[in-house]
Amino acid sequence: MSNPGNASLEPGATVMGTQMGQDITPISRLFSVPRRDDDIVVAGAERQVDWAAFKRDVASLVGRLATSGGRRWLISDADAYALAVGVMAVLQADCLAMLPANLEPGHLTDLLATADGMISSAELVPGSKSWLQTFDEPSSGDVSLLHSLDPEDVEIILHTSGTTGMPTPITKPLRCLEAEISDAAEAFAPAPGRMTLATVPPYHIYGFIYRVLWPLSTNCAFSPDMISYPEELTSAAEAHRGAMLISSPAFLRRALPVLDLDHLQKLLGPVLSSGGPLPPAVAAAYNAVLTFPVAEVYGSTETGGIAFRSVMDADAPALWQPLPHVEVRLDPDQQVLAIRSPMLPENDWVLSSDNINLQPDGRFELKGRADRVVKIEEKRVSLPEVEQRLNACPEVEVARVVSLIGDDGKRQILGAAIEPSAAGWELLANSGKPELRTICRDVLKPYLAAVVLPRKWRFVTRIPEDERGKTSNAALVALFEEHRGQRVDPIVTDKVKRADGMTLHLRLPEDLIYFDGHFEGAPILAGVVQIDWAIGFAMDNFSIPSGFRRIEALKFYKVLMAGDAPRLKLNYDRETARLNFEYGIGDTKHSSGRIVFEPTP
Repeated sequence: MSNPGNASLEPGATVMGTQMGQDITPISRLFSVPRRDDDIVVAGAERQVDWAAFKRDVASLVGRLATSGGRRWLISDADAYALAVGVMAVLQADCLAMLPANLEPGHLTDLLATADGMISSAELVPGSKSWLQTFDEPSSGDVSLLHSLDPEDVEIILHTSGTTGMPTPITKPLRCLEAEISDAAEAFAPAPGRMTLATVPPYHIYGFIYRVLWPLSTNCAFSPDMISYPEELTSAAEAHRGAMLISSPAFLRRALPVLDLDHLQKLLGPVLSSGGPLPPAVAAAYNAVLTFPVAEVYGSTETGGIAFRSVMDADAPALWQPLPHVEVRLDPDQQVLAIRSPMLPENDWVLSSDNINLQPDGRFELKGRADRVVKIEEKRVSLPEVEQRLNACPEVEVARVVSLIGDDGKRQILGAAIEPSAAGWELLANSGKPELRTICRDVLKPYLAAVVLPRKWRFVTRIPEDERGKTSNAALVALFEEHRGQRVDPIVTDKVKRADGMTLHLRLPEDLIYFDGHFEGAPILAGVVQIDWAIGFAMDNFSIPSGFRRIEALKFYKVLMAGDAPRLKLNYDRETARLNFEYGIGDTKHSSGRIVFEPTP
């Protein structure tokens, strides 16, 4: 079924021109089309870079690459500007650009075995054959030599870990990335000159295209820094009113209880979310307040962008609308979504791993991944279906189900990892884990045979997610095999009860899963995790009869890092249903806030 009203691009066609008010310069012609030298490329908290400086930085690196003798370069950077310079210089030097799946030293070391060197603004792998970009050296390149590229011949290798955790290289002709920029501009049509902020890294395909290439192609400024905390988003939006936000379900879901949406509504421009499913209730909560509805983008590194939607009603989520030049159909043999688009290297139909319900007008409903079907006692079980039914339970915020090997070492069983809702935490505090486990099992019993019901259950403060909002199979398995995986809770070394509350003395072990990616060499504890722990410990120790309402007076003074041993002071006022919390070490206050629960009727 074709996407109605949109003609597919011819194979090999170059995308350029104007899309809904945005002038688009193809990346292949970025340095061939005239642009004012004082046009701003990057606007960060501590630096601003114009077009002339950007060209000088690219040309300087091109000059260094020309004398290196290297052909394959791994560009690894959390700084979006440094990554942009690295990629543009490698392409201009007629070399092959590679982007990593993450910045973990082990992953980068593996990729370096297939590269001639690494380009980065920080020493990510000590002792490796890498060049550091500092941008404070005299320019040694000639900007007049920057030239047009062949979008069909130039290729970039990206890496994706997917759900397996094993990085897979994906080769993309530049033509495919240019087509993605064109479709994004046509589908979302932000105003010309709009600033771009981001909560996603620049080296994954979504961040690379939407956060780096799209602004370069449309002559819009972008921030070099990634927003990690909700309070950083508010500050950045205040500094750049009307900015577009490139975000992820992981960030938006965690930030919802913290953000003042009424205030943000006056500051923020369009919001895009990709990298995983955004719960309809979360999307609808944002869209009830924000001026620009959150637009979800569905796709993958392999396929590029496929479709988009905005959910206004959590009980009736909108169907997915194919992007302007994407064709979709239901494959008659495999019964999965098939795609044909200019974002793919070949002009042919490609099968996804997603089951869909396709409508006559080309829109569709996602029904879960076809490759997440397992056999338990010779019975086929769809893991997405089990998760969907558990997520419908009022006591469940997020459910993830994984196939495990039973304690006998032979039999396959299911494990369910549950992140409870406010009602779920209340039930845990009053009745304990067996009661919540029974409720969850009762939800599944009408649909699953008793022999395939989950045998192992984990109730956690947070389902492990990476910076793109994805949960790997390995991370889920680790929840059930703690001695082989990473911790999700701090170590409680002491607990002192007081008349008005309690004080917990904690230790933050280095293997906490939340330290992954936050950040290499300096692992810090995210603010949303601190809030979540405060709520969790309060639910466990106080009689809180009602659900979460909002957070007030939230302040982060100093970061908490791996190895720290903070105290957590909790004071709960039953009359006002307010919980005050404070993290501190010695005389230093690290964070504090007030959590308001629903008042008792």
